[in-house]
Amino acid sequence: MASKAYALPTTVAEPSDVSEVTTMQTVKFRAGDTIISEGEDGNTAFLIASGSVEVGVGQESQAKTVGTLGAGEVFGEMCLIDPGPRSATIRALTDAECVVTSYGEFIPSFQNDPERAVVFMKTLVRRLRHMNSLLSVAPAEVLGRRIQQSLQVILAGLEETDALSGAGLEDLRRDLHILLQIERIQIAAAEVNKAEEILEYMLRPKIEECLNLWFGKSEQTDQEIWTRFGADVALASKGHYDHWALNVEHPRLLVALVIMLDQFPRNMYRDTPQMYAYDARCLGLVKRGLRVGESGRLRPVELVLLCLVLTHSEALDDQLRCMEEWDRATAELAPDDPLNAFDEIFHRHVAVIKRFGRFPHRNKLLNRVNTAAEEDFLGNSSFRFDLPLVRKPDGAFVFAGTVKKRTVKLLDHEYQTLLPDADEAPATAFEFRYGGPDHVFTKTYDQLEKQRYIRIGDSVPDFTAETSMGPINFHEFIGDSWCVLFSHPADFTPVCTTELGAAAKLQHEWSKRGVKIIGLSVDPLDDHERWIVDINDTQHTQVTFPIIADKDRRVAMLFGMLDATNFRHGSSLGQTMTVRNVFIISPSKRVELILSYPAFIGRSFDEILRVLDALQLSAKYRVATPVNWQPGDDTVVLPFISDEEAERMFADQGGFRKVRSYLRFVRDPSLRCLRGFPLDQK
Repeated sequence: MASKAYALPTTVAEPSDVSEVTTMQTVKFRAGDTIISEGEDGNTAFLIASGSVEVGVGQESQAKTVGTLGAGEVFGEMCLIDPGPRSATIRALTDAECVVTSYGEFIPSFQNDPERAVVFMKTLVRRLRHMNSLLSVAPAEVLGRRIQQSLQVILAGLEETDALSGAGLEDLRRDLHILLQIERIQIAAAEVNKAEEILEYMLRPKIEECLNLWFGKSEQTDQEIWTRFGADVALASKGHYDHWALNVEHPRLLVALVIMLDQFPRNMYRDTPQMYAYDARCLGLVKRGLRVGESGRLRPVELVLLCLVLTHSEALDDQLRCMEEWDRATAELAPDDPLNAFDEIFHRHVAVIKRFGRFPHRNKLLNRVNTAAEEDFLGNSSFRFDLPLVRKPDGAFVFAGTVKKRTVKLLDHEYQTLLPDADEAPATAFEFRYGGPDHVFTKTYDQLEKQRYIRIGDSVPDFTAETSMGPINFHEFIGDSWCVLFSHPADFTPVCTTELGAAAKLQHEWSKRGVKIIGLSVDPLDDHERWIVDINDTQHTQVTFPIIADKDRRVAMLFGMLDATNFRHGSSLGQTMTVRNVFIISPSKRVELILSYPAFIGRSFDEILRVLDALQLSAKYRVATPVNWQPGDDTVVLPFISDEEAERMFADQGGFRKVRSYLRFVRDPSLRCLRGFPLDQK
């Protein structure tokens, strides 16, 4: 009589025996034994090591043999995805020996018995591919249209796969289980709203807003993404939103999921290995979505986010697939569409992977050792380039590419570039720069990162600059005078206009103190000239001092003037501007005082004059000025001057009044009489 269908023991091993449980067992069967029975629940799969078995379907009089299997073949493999009723009866034709694994033990067995695990997986993949070919011709009503579409998406992920890894099997199990939960297939309105919220955040109405968000590298943006979407990214990383990727009719759901797994982690975990943690899973979702044609239902601005996932991969096939998809998308773009800039970015990624097989820019972050060739490459700035994006007067970006494509070769990659050559490049500065994979940034970010800072006591930097009164060399401009350098966020702004008007009206005060003043704004010279006309007219004065035209922010970066929290509006949207800095510089070219005001608060020029008087008094007479000091008020003796030395120094001022050993008052040395106390109370 045939033996009962086989099942693995259900006892749980002690911790010390875990290695035995996760190692596949070998079981022997005699000729005629029933190994599995049609209709019975099962959770085991079998690899025939020796002997042969027959496969039968149907019961009793309707039973028939449909085939035989021999050594090296597998049966029962579908239970590795979802344990359930057997679809056939398997009997041993001869004495047979089988390697057996179960649903729960199979993934751990990858570590202990990888060769046999791969055999199981190859058979499983072949079976699923066969299912996919049958589904492609089956009527929609057989499974229901949505389930059929979703299953085809899942199986499309196996097209280029001979065998799955343990993690791949877990993903496959999760996706197939989704098909068994109708509420997951029919995506709830709340989830659709969540996806649209993500898309609305990442895909702004204007492309210039998108590019500033994608390339801006702002800590404020990183924190905002953490606050608004951090919990959703955590759920997405655990597969909670994977069913979004199965909805073929709404491919924007896949884009939203990709944003959570690819783009947001690069903000949330910037400059840490965690920023790449979900790349592999995200890549799998994108590739299978592209195989079922989802790219054809997306706008280029949406498709570029899927292409970025491909180009983040260090596999050349993925890079080339990115170029294929993007080439189709660019056919829809106008020649001046800013998205054309991605063509050069994607080609440069291909070039790096062709040469090095990985991104050397990531080596330090991932603790990989650079080769000598990679060291040379990382030190070569010629790989970096400015994205040819310029602003029109209305603030919109346009792509200022080449009139005619030309063939170039970068590293080992030859391609047709859209970059303008030297003769075609516009005179205006580009705002975005490509610094390598994972490192496209705005000029704004670059300026903030590279700006220096000045401290009291530093020697003031020397520079040459264009001003409203002609070119200057700063040290030559200062000469033997005191100097006040003050910056302004922008031309034609209300607060700056009143400040420059006030400074112009104080020309007599500057002159009598031997002070030269000079303004700075990050706008071009022709704007300065037109603005000065406005200042003279509205403030009823004449601006007779120079204003530096620092359009490239070169001087502002020398002094650390750029504001990291507020940026420009209008046609200069997103560009850096200066805070309201004041630098008072002595004739020795030493920075004596620094004041900083936010853009929306005007400065007090009365205060600037007061501190100038205090600095000049202290420099000349070696005194300090107490709180709220005004010219003519009593001053204090510096702590390091002894009483005896103070008596000699201030004899002409009537001596000093000692309140404490450290608190000694003396009259303003520029006055002739002592005020506030009699001379005999010193």
